[in-house]
Amino acid sequence: MTDHPQLYVTLPDRDIFLRLGGNLTRTQVSAAEEIKYRTSVVRAFELCRPRGRWEVFKVKAVTGDGILLDDGFFVRSGDFAARCAGITHLWCGAVTVGVLVSNLRDRTESTVESAICDAVGSESADEAMNVMFDFARQQLLRRGMGLDKRRYSPGYGDMGLELQEFFFDRLQLAELDMSLNERFFMIPEKSVTAFAGIR
Repeated sequence: MTDHPQLYVTLPDRDIFLRLGGNLTRTQVSAAEEIKYRTSVVRAFELCRPRGRWEVFKVKAVTGDGILLDDGFFVRSGDFAARCAGITHLWCGAVTVGVLVSNLRDRTESTVESAICDAVGSESADEAMNVMFDFARQQLLRRGMGLDKRRYSPGYGDMGLELQEFFFDRLQLAELDMSLNERFFMIPEKSVTAFAGIR
């Protein structure tokens, strides 16, 4: 297992702006509004504490409805399996930016500030996954293994959210102060999990 106790993430300005409904060519704001917006974004971003970990699991077989790991665990998803023909291993990673940014969002009385905090937390978690994924790709390449470019996360397509339990158990996410609720949502809320094939 590879730990990242601190992921160095740059502020994902563009993605935050787009998540909030901004248009890069048409949205215009006054200088005063821009200062206020930037101040809110930076304040929220400073509360993000990106960290994560990942592991590689040997694949026994890829079937029409999922991927069978060497230890007998079955990752059920026909959509994912269809893109994994020929893989030999499965990459599994999780990141979180912690609870502080969500706590600020929930405390603020301004709907605008709340939306900004939410967007910053979400996009920072996604960017943290990008940073960790790129690092994993470089590490695996040194071992002669190619990590697929596309990632798949539980809750999208036909990949059930219950697979979050696999991440939580196998990556020992409790050690990152993460937990899993009865509906298989990760806590802190601004956390991302993903699978990817390795060839």
